[in-house]
Amino acid sequence: MALFTVLVGGRPVLVFAEEDQEAATELATSLIGPDLQEFESGGQPVWDGQAPLSVRAADAAEAARWREGLKDAQEDGTAGEDPDDFAVFLLDLDEEE
Repeated sequence: MALFTVLVGGRPVLVFAEEDQEAATELATSLIGPDLQEFESGGQPVWDGQAPLSVRAADAAEAARWREGLKDAQEDGTAGEDPDDFAVFLLDLDEEE
């Protein structure tokens, strides 16, 4: 699997694994994008539903952050069974109340 980054209005927000660019784009627009509206960073939704949403190949730093996040999640038992279903936010999320 390759790693891809979701960008909201040109800002990288999330890294995830997928087979190819086409599949990554489909996943981002059908599932990930709507889910991003449920998360906040700095008191604002990660995605407002209006800003352009795009996907590109993850760069080396983003891929390293994904691998580090996966390793940490595997160590604490929160990674799930399939690492290909794992995603890492590239921004700090607000904590839920």
